[in-house]
Amino acid sequence: MFANRRAAVVLAAVLGLTLSGTATASADPTTPGGPWVQDSQQVSLQRLHTYDELTTALHRLEKRSKGAVDVESIGRTHEGRDIWAATVGTGPAKVLYITQQHGNEPLGTEAALQLLQRIGTSQATWAGDVLDDVTLRVVVRANPDGTERFQRQNVDPDCSGAFCRTGVGFDINRYHDPAMSPEANPVPESAAIQRMVRSWQPDITVDYHHQGSYRQPDGSLATASILWPTNSGVTPQVLADSKRVAGLVYASLEDYGFANVSLYPGDSLAGIARNSFGLQGSASLLIELRGDVGQKSGGYLIRTAYASMTALLQAAADGSLATVDPATADTIPDRGEPIDQDDEE
Repeated sequence: MFANRRAAVVLAAVLGLTLSGTATASADPTTPGGPWVQDSQQVSLQRLHTYDELTTALHRLEKRSKGAVDVESIGRTHEGRDIWAATVGTGPAKVLYITQQHGNEPLGTEAALQLLQRIGTSQATWAGDVLDDVTLRVVVRANPDGTERFQRQNVDPDCSGAFCRTGVGFDINRYHDPAMSPEANPVPESAAIQRMVRSWQPDITVDYHHQGSYRQPDGSLATASILWPTNSGVTPQVLADSKRVAGLVYASLEDYGFANVSLYPGDSLAGIARNSFGLQGSASLLIELRGDVGQKSGGYLIRTAYASMTALLQAAADGSLATVDPATADTIPDRGEPIDQDDEE
């Protein structure tokens, strides 16, 4: 619907992913928005990047790109791991992607790494055109400590208070409230992201997660659910721009057959990333991929995330994003009922 001919050529040129992992997830009626991926999964991660492997891959990419991709640490975790951000492009439109705030939600990171590798080293005309109009920054794995343990929270056994799992750590994606200064933030990963967002001021921000598995009324699996800021303090203009992003992603994924997209029933808390970024003036979107990261579906879900990343970059670069009717977002169907993993194909 919104994908013009140039965007179609771009997607056809760059969608060639094969990476996958294996896992099974269990459902949990935790709110808001659950069930989400659970820590008790039996997971084989041999096809996913460890922290050391990701660090090596990013610095190798920086070298291969001859500096076109700039890799920097925006902060450190409790256990001393760097939180990496990679930036590429020189255009006036600033687009920020954040992956893996929850350590057991890995596929957005794999898609983002693939995107950076392709667009950062490509000599193709499409890549140059996009990067002349857009500056892309990616926080590649916001929660490296939690990822090493494949757990939702960060690692802070001494945590206390709201959104702390006793003896484990904090839920990073509840500590982005712009009313809290980074210096006062007890969660180093959230504080690092907030410092970067306040300094860089992205125009568009997309946050990648996993949810549980849901079946739509027609029997199909909801392979992605999305939502814009829902906090009442977000200005009408930012809300409209966020819904344009939602409409663009919805139409692009539906048109290219990568996902059955539904509406995510999220909370209005200011500390949730999509709400925080909206309150700070950035059009923002949450994308929740289906929680199953098994071998059969993992590559498909990475392609879904990658397609959304690419389509949005293209639309921001060629100006077609501005033509999307915000009301399109209101046509996104509600998410269906949760299903047991045994019910999946």
